[in-house]
Amino acid sequence: MNQRWTIGASERSQRRRNILWGLLLSLLLAGIVAYQNQHKPQQYNDVLLWSVVGFVALANLINYLRYRRWLGRSAKHFLELTDERLSFSTAGEVSSLELTQITALRVFRRSGQVRHIQLLLPNNRGIRLEGYDDLEGLLRALSDRLPADKIMGA
Repeated sequence: MNQRWTIGASERSQRRRNILWGLLLSLLLAGIVAYQNQHKPQQYNDVLLWSVVGFVALANLINYLRYRRWLGRSAKHFLELTDERLSFSTAGEVSSLELTQITALRVFRRSGQVRHIQLLLPNNRGIRLEGYDDLEGLLRALSDRLPADKIMGA
């Protein structure tokens, strides 16, 4: 039986809020430096002002472009679980992980809710599963297919 999970709307809105918070805090920083530049030009000179404004503009542009790229890719992304394999599909590219390759499954919770699931592999690398709709359902489905001694924090 195949089961499928997609990136949830709550994850998209959370990332959009993070981008907006970053922009707001960056504008606040630039505003403080501009204000100080007007009142204490010896300490807050024009070089500092334009360095901060340039850095803030560049950092926010990069964050926005990365966010737009993530939005496009996440719209075409899904996770599919079968009895023996976990498949990741993004924009037509599919990669698979045999469930036998998972050495441990770690569950991270906050306020009783699953925040993310980490799959550990034999090479000590991890795959972090977060932002999917119904993470509890994904955890149950993975737990049903893995031996109980490999599951930590469920």
